[in-house]
Order: sequence, then C-alpha cells, then structure tokens
Amino acid sequence: MRKIGIILFLISQMSFAQEKNIPKDQMKSIRYEYNWNEEEEFLIINYRFPQDYCPYENYSELESTYNWLNNKVYSKVDMTNYRNIFIYADKLAAKPILDNETHFDDIGHYFLKNFFDKKGNCIGLLIINKKGEYKYIIGEYSSKDILNLTETLK
Repeated sequence: MRKIGIILFLISQMSFAQEKNIPKDQMKSIRYEYNWNEEEEFLIINYRFPQDYCPYENYSELESTYNWLNNKVYSKVDMTNYRNIFIYADKLAAKPILDNETHFDDIGHYFLKNFFDKKGNCIGLLIINKKGEYKYIIGEYSSKDILNLTETLK
C-alpha cells in the first residue's frame, strides 16, 4: 500500500513538473500588473531574490547592475516586441529604483513562490510567451541563454 502511494505521488509530481503553462487568470494579472501588452511576444523577467536568500549583499548598486545588463547582455538580443522588466523580491531594499515602468516589486511574492523559492540564490531569469508557456534559469545568465529560451518558446 505504501509503495502505491509513493508511485502515485511520483506520477503526480512528474505530470506537474511537465506542466509549463501559467494559468489564464494569472496571465491576465501578470499582463495588467507589469504592463505587458498584447503586441509583445515575450515577457522577460530579471528577478532579484530576497536579501536573506543570497549569500552576499544583492541589493547594492542596483542601477549599475541594470546598466551592465542592458549594455553587456541585452545589447546582443533583438528586443523588438519583447517586454523586459526587473522584479525585486525585497521591495524596501529596491525602493530607490522602483518605478513601476521597468522596475517592479514582486507583488505578493508571486514569482518567488512560484518560480524562485530556492535559498542560496541571488538572481534569476523567467521568460513567458503569449500562450503562458515559460522557461526559467536560477543564477547567472547570458544573452545566449535569453536567445535559447526565447527560441524554445516560439
């Protein structure tokens, strides 16, 4: 009996892990909260974990990090029809940079709870297409990673 329970649990986990779509009601909220319009093919989220998840101070020099990503990573990616935003789990630490245009707080810790709840990490990348399909990376990422993920989501 115990083996059957374990097998059923593993099967349910496998089917859950294969499910890579965000539910329609959540997609609607994401579109609204983060100003993602219908013409934009992808929403690219550059995520910053809470300070207590990261082994170093990950909220210092946010403006420099943003500029570096734009100049070194995103300059190599054709961003036509992409919405590229930065979301911060720690609203108070990110307050100086939050503008609700490009820089947002993680409302209700939605992205932390659903994609990035892994202590010991500092940053992550989540890419969502129009259909709600998504791929993500926890940790450092490059322009090649962005290109590969968007290609697999087309």
